[in-house]
Amino acid sequence: MPSTATTYRFSRYVCLACGFLLSLTVLVSIPSYAQMQRSPKDSTKKVTFAAIPMPNYNRSFGFMLGVMGSMYYKVAPKDTISPSSSTMLMGMYSTSNTYMALVVQQLYLREDRWRLKLIGGTGEIFFQYFQGLPNLPPSIGEVHDGGVWVDFTTNTQFAVLDAKRRVLPNLYTGALLNAQWANTVYDIENPITGELPSKSARMMSLGYSLLYDSRDNVNYPTKGYFIQFKNSFIREGLGASSDYNQYELAINNFWDIKKNSNTILVSRIYANIADGDVPFQGENFIGRDDLRGYSQGKFRGAQVYAIQAELRQHIYKRFAMIGFLGVGTAVDQMSEVSDGPLLPSVGAGVRYRMIPSEKINIGLDVGVGRDDWSLAFRIGETFGR
Repeated sequence: MPSTATTYRFSRYVCLACGFLLSLTVLVSIPSYAQMQRSPKDSTKKVTFAAIPMPNYNRSFGFMLGVMGSMYYKVAPKDTISPSSSTMLMGMYSTSNTYMALVVQQLYLREDRWRLKLIGGTGEIFFQYFQGLPNLPPSIGEVHDGGVWVDFTTNTQFAVLDAKRRVLPNLYTGALLNAQWANTVYDIENPITGELPSKSARMMSLGYSLLYDSRDNVNYPTKGYFIQFKNSFIREGLGASSDYNQYELAINNFWDIKKNSNTILVSRIYANIADGDVPFQGENFIGRDDLRGYSQGKFRGAQVYAIQAELRQHIYKRFAMIGFLGVGTAVDQMSEVSDGPLLPSVGAGVRYRMIPSEKINIGLDVGVGRDDWSLAFRIGETFGR
């Protein structure tokens, strides 16, 4: 009779295989629906759609199933300068009982003089962090590499407003508003009372942003720069539970190597820095787009730094491949960067041009990091969101 571990591994591979096959089916079957908006009888209709199921698996959340859909349209049909605005909806649920619902509204207005982004979401996240204290008793978590994994559950709701105005060619500035509520329960049972410790945080902030955007297309750029700096002030006077500052810098360059839009090299420098009385829920961690290949949340801290490069290569008709590599670190102070963990990232992905008129791709990325890996389905590209 197979062991529980063997059965678990087999189930994991079955989930991955099913998810991959389902994704390939969607990639080749859905484009006819996405192009229904341009019928000969109604050439003025400007709304396009993209949707993708999100079967996924990682060691933190288990098997996940969700759906992501986006709608692209012109707010003012006569505005030929503004990029298409978009509305994105996403929902996800996992076998660890993690769930997330998200809506993102991106508006380009008045011949691209105004850019507005609104984000709202809610969810309950079953995750873990790595506590590097080797003297903790094994009952608290899984002993591993001189520390333990501690499970926790965070219930959160959040809303973000990012409003920018063009002040010079390609240069925008604007205001940031952010509100987030989070309550975290740690799976460390009190041996006397049996209770689990918890901690709540409110992160209310005001801030500003600067953006230089010379890309030739916002959805799939082949040349230009996307440089963005954000500075948020989280204050008790605004309703936050502690005072700290948040700084975020992203420098992206897009280079059309062969001058034919088929081979694009993207470079990225990224830093996300929190300084002050940073709550647990306000910490950053390595993963997602910076850096792909990390899904367990082991490497976290008040500050994250990363350098990446990605090669995007057109293959055949609507299909393309991408390859990426990078390196980063997570620390609590800038002075610790030279001594922080060196975290490499490497991987590849496949892309399908779902909406040619908007240059919208859907795809799948697989990344490998230090003692970790990730699998991610996506609408749109990394960098420059």
